[in-house]
Amino acid sequence: MKKLFLLAFLVVPFGGCKKFLEERSQYEIIPKTTKQFSEILYTEGMPGAKTLLQPYLTFMDDDFQAFNGEMLPSDEDLTVNAPCYQWQPDFIDLSKNGGGTLASSGMDSWSTYYQLLLGANVAIQEIDGSQGELKDKIQFKGEAFAARAFYHFMLVNLYALPYNDSTTTPDKLVGIPMRLNANLEDESPKRSSVKAVYDQVIADLDSSIQLLEQQKLQLPAFRMSYLGAELLASRVNLYMENWEKVIEHASVVIERHPQLMDFTEWQPIPDPNDPNPRPFIAPDNPEVLWYYGSVLEYTSRGLMVAYDVSYDYMSILEPGDLRRDKYISEVPEIFKPLVLTPYSQLKNVGTMGNSMLGNAWRTAEAYLNRAEAYIQLYRTTGNAEAAQKGLDDLNKLRASRWDKTKFVPWTLHPGDELLQLCRQERRRELFMEGGHRWFDLRRYGMPAIRHSYMPTKNTTEIYELKKRDPQYVMPISNEVLEKNRTLGQTPSIGARRMPI
Repeated sequence: MKKLFLLAFLVVPFGGCKKFLEERSQYEIIPKTTKQFSEILYTEGMPGAKTLLQPYLTFMDDDFQAFNGEMLPSDEDLTVNAPCYQWQPDFIDLSKNGGGTLASSGMDSWSTYYQLLLGANVAIQEIDGSQGELKDKIQFKGEAFAARAFYHFMLVNLYALPYNDSTTTPDKLVGIPMRLNANLEDESPKRSSVKAVYDQVIADLDSSIQLLEQQKLQLPAFRMSYLGAELLASRVNLYMENWEKVIEHASVVIERHPQLMDFTEWQPIPDPNDPNPRPFIAPDNPEVLWYYGSVLEYTSRGLMVAYDVSYDYMSILEPGDLRRDKYISEVPEIFKPLVLTPYSQLKNVGTMGNSMLGNAWRTAEAYLNRAEAYIQLYRTTGNAEAAQKGLDDLNKLRASRWDKTKFVPWTLHPGDELLQLCRQERRRELFMEGGHRWFDLRRYGMPAIRHSYMPTKNTTEIYELKKRDPQYVMPISNEVLEKNRTLGQTPSIGARRMPI
């Protein structure tokens, strides 16, 4: 097995990746069966209820803002994660020093994703030779390829410039190191180009889909299905601006799983007397294709206390759009003197009582991805049929989100106007899910954003993330750089960011 990863694995229970990378056990047991390798995949290679992926992104986009006032429970609720909110170049160290729930693994997405990659690579590398049924080997290897594609995709979008950067081509952009095996190698991994990483992501998704499509199993939501792999393929191609491929992969999802939750029938806060409560980010949401990660991603210190839904986000929710009431709770006037934030998010309400997972891939994204691709084809070719298909996707999604008495379908507009409508709809729908808004801002050209911050109850400061600001790329933690000095830190503004 050639210096294999597994030197510290105990089959039951499995220790964390960090532990098995650093320790060796004299009682080690080498896994041999397909079942054992599948357990490695799902305990070490998939984000579970305690896995924080990139919780700091909630503080960085334009959907949340900071508040201060008499009802602030403690100064730490505002200050602990202020460095993220202010886009400070050293926000990792500043937030760690300040304490709070992001202070340890939550800040280090780099290590988290590479640990998950190791678990996925175990299955890819070893499961063919394991003892078990062929159908199980096909399924778990397909799931592992999709997971590996996802982790590399997230890493390159956190720690490198976007694929569609307007100033150069992806083959000239510095990306991230790729981890394509489960061997412990002595040499420090080198960065690949952004194009090379995306090429590998596409190759892994092709492998995943080819394997998972053989059986098309109906799986629990926490398992990666062939439809999950198809949805991710549509997202990756969207970022690459491969519009025809976006349509191809999104269409598979929509044709085989078209379900959208009807918001006229959904209550975000479950009734205790209802035997079938349906929190939105939950496995029983009919839209959910993959359910993963931790609800703690959205409960960091200060969230829903000193940081909550921004006025900017609220401004795009129109009367009649039920997301205004289902995703958001507006504090009644009588209670406003008793609370700090005027609005609170509801998307994860109920999740804590239902389970501890907190992220989901949903069919709604497939409609949005395909709509954007059709509209981009309309913009570039003038094909009105493509425009109508894009509108049909947007209107189908909107119809499930609106008060039926107030819904008016959108009609044909010039290409740029349609694209803006599509982007706003994407922002409304994917609010506070998986970093979508942050990654969309990057591929939209990294526009300038401003955050208001009140260091005291009577003082307001404005921080600006400038257009194409270096902090659209995340810094690598000093702990990681000390272990591999060949990586080099990502570019930054240098000194502390000051209010304008």
